[in-house]
Amino acid sequence: MDNSRKIGRREFIKDASLAGLGLAVGPALLDLSARRSSAQAGMSKLVMASHPDAVKGVTVNADIAGNLVDSAVTQFTGQTTVGDAWASVLTGFSPDDLVTIKVNCINRSLPTHREVVDAITDGLVAAGVKENNIIVWDRTNHELTNCRYIHNTGNTGVRSFGSNENGWGYNKRVNLGGRSVRLARILESSHHLINVPVLKDHGTSGITLSMKNHYGSVDNPGTLHGGQCDPYIAELNNVPEIRDKTRLIVLDGLMGIYQGGPGGQPQFIHNSVMVGQDPVALDYQGWKILDAERQKHGRTLPQPRQLGTAAKLGLGTNDPEEIELLRVDLGPPEKPEVEEEPEEEVQKAVSPAGSYRTQWGRIKTER
Repeated sequence: MDNSRKIGRREFIKDASLAGLGLAVGPALLDLSARRSSAQAGMSKLVMASHPDAVKGVTVNADIAGNLVDSAVTQFTGQTTVGDAWASVLTGFSPDDLVTIKVNCINRSLPTHREVVDAITDGLVAAGVKENNIIVWDRTNHELTNCRYIHNTGNTGVRSFGSNENGWGYNKRVNLGGRSVRLARILESSHHLINVPVLKDHGTSGITLSMKNHYGSVDNPGTLHGGQCDPYIAELNNVPEIRDKTRLIVLDGLMGIYQGGPGGQPQFIHNSVMVGQDPVALDYQGWKILDAERQKHGRTLPQPRQLGTAAKLGLGTNDPEEIELLRVDLGPPEKPEVEEEPEEEVQKAVSPAGSYRTQWGRIKTER
C-alpha cells in the first residue's frame, strides 16, 4: 500500500459531501426539502441510515459504521459536510465548551460500539470542538475499558472515564417520583450532551434506549425500577441537566437484543444508526424495531409505559402521525450498464485507504 496516498478520516469528513459518504446514496439522502417541510409542520424527525455489510457475524466494519453516523447526521441537519452538521446541533457553542458523550457499557457483549463513537468524536472535532473538551463516559471506568474504550483523564486527546473517577462522582440531588437520586458531576459539567444508547429490550421497562440510558447518569438507579420504571424514566429525562443539554441522540442499532435484555449476547443484526433530537420519538421507533423482531418469533412487546408519560411531560411524541422517519440506504449500488472504473480506483474514491481514528490520550490507530 502506498502510504503517501493515505488521507485521514478527519480530513475526509471536513470536505465530504452527502454523495461522498457511502458506496451508494439513496434519493432520500439528497432530498433535503422533505426535511425542511417536516420541520415546518412540527413533525419529530428521525433519520435511520443502514448498510447490509455494517456487521458480519458480530464484527463491526468501522468504515461503514462511520459512514452511517456521518450520513445520518448530515441528512438530519440538512448540511453538506459532517463538520457543519455537528456544528449546527451544538446550540450556542463556544470554543471552551465541554461536550460529553453518554455511552452504554453495562453489557460488554453489546455496548455502544467504539466504531460509532469514533465517528461522533471525529465529527465533533471537525466542527471545532477541542479533542480534550470531549468526554466519553458511563458509570464506571471498569465498564468502559471492558468495552474497548481507553481510559484517559490527561490533557491530550479525547477523555474517557466513568462517573466513579476520582474528583467526579455524583452531586446534585433530584427527586423522581418520590425517589431521591444524585446526578453525575459529568452531566452537570456538560455544556452539550450526546446520548448514544444501544438497541435492547429490558425485562422491567420493556426497552432500554435513549431515555433509560440515563439510568447510568445517577448514583442509585436500582431505586428507580418500580412500576416498570414509570414515572422514573420520564421524570429523569425531564431534569434540566438532561432535557436542556441534549443536542443529539445517536442510536447504535448495528445489533440488538429483542428478548431477555439488557444482558446477554446480540440476538439479531440491524445494520443501522438512527439519529434524532426527540427522545420519545426515537424510543418509540426503537420499540417498533424490537417489537417487529419479537413478532418474528411469535412474541409481542407492548408499548412501554414511559413513552406515554414522557410525552405528557412534553419531552417528545409517541404519536406515529407526528413522527417522520427518513431511511437512508448506503448499500452497494446496482451494477451499472456502462463499463466500471477499475476496482482500485473506485475504492480510493469512496473509502480513504488509511482512515484516522480520533486520538485517545496519546494513542493513534488506523482502521
